[in-house]
Amino acid sequence: MSDKIPSMKTDRDASQQPTASRFGRFARMSGLTAGVTARHLGQKMMGVFQSDEQKQVSATEAQRKSAQQITKTLGELKGAAMKVGQMMATDPELLPPEMIAEISSLQHSAPAMSFDVVKGVVEQALGQPLAAVFSQFSAEPIGAASIGQVHRATLTDGTDVAVKVQYPGIADTIHSDMGNLGSLLNLLRLNLPRERVDAYLDEFTKVIQAESDYLQEAINLERFCVLFKSLPGVRVPAPVHELTRRNVLVMEFIDGVRLDGWLASAPQAQKDAQGRRLIEIFLQSVHRNQVLHADPHPGNFLVLHNAPLVDGAPPLCILDAGCVRVFDAAFTDKLIGFQAAMWRHDLDALQASWRGLGFIDLDIDPEVIYEWNELILAPLLEDRPFDFGTWKIQDDAMTFMLAHPRVKLWSPPRELVFYVRTLVGLRGLLAKTGLTVNVYQLARAMAEERGVLKASRH
Repeated sequence: MSDKIPSMKTDRDASQQPTASRFGRFARMSGLTAGVTARHLGQKMMGVFQSDEQKQVSATEAQRKSAQQITKTLGELKGAAMKVGQMMATDPELLPPEMIAEISSLQHSAPAMSFDVVKGVVEQALGQPLAAVFSQFSAEPIGAASIGQVHRATLTDGTDVAVKVQYPGIADTIHSDMGNLGSLLNLLRLNLPRERVDAYLDEFTKVIQAESDYLQEAINLERFCVLFKSLPGVRVPAPVHELTRRNVLVMEFIDGVRLDGWLASAPQAQKDAQGRRLIEIFLQSVHRNQVLHADPHPGNFLVLHNAPLVDGAPPLCILDAGCVRVFDAAFTDKLIGFQAAMWRHDLDALQASWRGLGFIDLDIDPEVIYEWNELILAPLLEDRPFDFGTWKIQDDAMTFMLAHPRVKLWSPPRELVFYVRTLVGLRGLLAKTGLTVNVYQLARAMAEERGVLKASRH
């Protein structure tokens, strides 16, 4: 970190800043959609003259090139466009597998905003020079995301803080971005009904709009600070409300290392303890307090690796409380009720719960519903440590869908979009790092706490 406020003179090319004008973003997104459309139409036309094997090769290559084009454009645009691209990349069911790896690089490939822009945004928001508020302010960001980036700083009273700065004008582009992305997503995804895509994009829009308001994120941080006081080993940075504005968030600086980096080399016992903590964070926030931290990217968790162990693992800090979904307690209890029906193998209750949650009712045999959820909810079904590293859900799910093609038409309610996305993100993190957790016991305890399942049934 620098020992003073850096000069506004930087070598970074100003062209790296995201386009903020609606017309400019529309042009970029329209060009992206047109390019992807032309490539896939061309590939289909060529397919008339190709063998089945050649068709598959050319389709895969077209998808790879489209993914590269999408990644480059969304990473430069940032904002809602990049955010939804990141969401698309966390769900293996949403895009062809050839696209997932490429678009996943959106999590770390976007160019940073130059310091002269950062300085201008902060000074305008606070109404005073940077040096009047901060004695130190890092020229380079310590973290970057779709809507803004984070810099380390020190207040004039010596308090170390992190300062999240929003890209100029990015909040005003959300609606136009979502409209353009709707056209692109409908083009790319063959198995989702259009009405499902439209409902999901509307849900994305509302949550991302809330995420662009840093005043609300400061409230979310404070709320999480209170909620997780009862969970040992979990930290949340406290906001500095008097210095927070709609596009600038100042919060406590917490020093740590990214969760995924720590998991790569930590002892297995500590990794497993950290995995249990992640599941407890999810269960307690959603099912006890009806508030979901809906952005489970590993960069949003820091491990305080130099701190004493708590319940077998170093403390964990939750960052980025912008992407948050609030639920009704009745709805989250219905989710537990569905799981309880799975535990009992009560097919009548399972089908009733399925309909009650708002899934499309296709008069599916409830045994098929049970068998499908037996695959995707496997960690919750047996009272044993579950090895996420050996869980090959994609292969099993694909085999099941080939046998039951109507599964592709099952459409969960929009309320579950971020709930499912968070579970998918956690599943990916736990699987990638080979964590072993007895999720069954944690879920049963929460079901009993909520009164959905009697303790005597355990």
